[in-house]
Amino acid sequence: MTPAAYVRSVLESRIDDIPNLSSEHVHTFMIDPSDNAKEDLILVISELVDGGGSYGNDQELNITRQVQLIFYYPPNYEFDMSEIEKSVKQVLFDQQIRCFSDAGHVMTPDSQNIINTLKFKYTEEEL
Repeated sequence: MTPAAYVRSVLESRIDDIPNLSSEHVHTFMIDPSDNAKEDLILVISELVDGGGSYGNDQELNITRQVQLIFYYPPNYEFDMSEIEKSVKQVLFDQQIRCFSDAGHVMTPDSQNIINTLKFKYTEEEL
């Protein structure tokens, strides 16, 4: 399973623990063209370069995987964005997927969406 697919499966398995986010608005790599929500949060999961691995006896023992989550909020979003992101961090942390970067909220000049990018890493054990 790719890192993006793995993180998506973790989020979808605990979607009820994340306020104001539904599975239909969680995407990997790009927003599905059919998802044209104007008032809902949309989340896109993509992958970053692997963070290196550990080796022993000429075999890879584990590798650090990295993903980023981009939150797209409508310009007049009425729910607590920080609470949503905190819930996502907790759900992923419970699976040893740790946040190492939180870019903060910015408004895009083109679509006027409010976005935030969170970056996460986890260790995948090789068998």
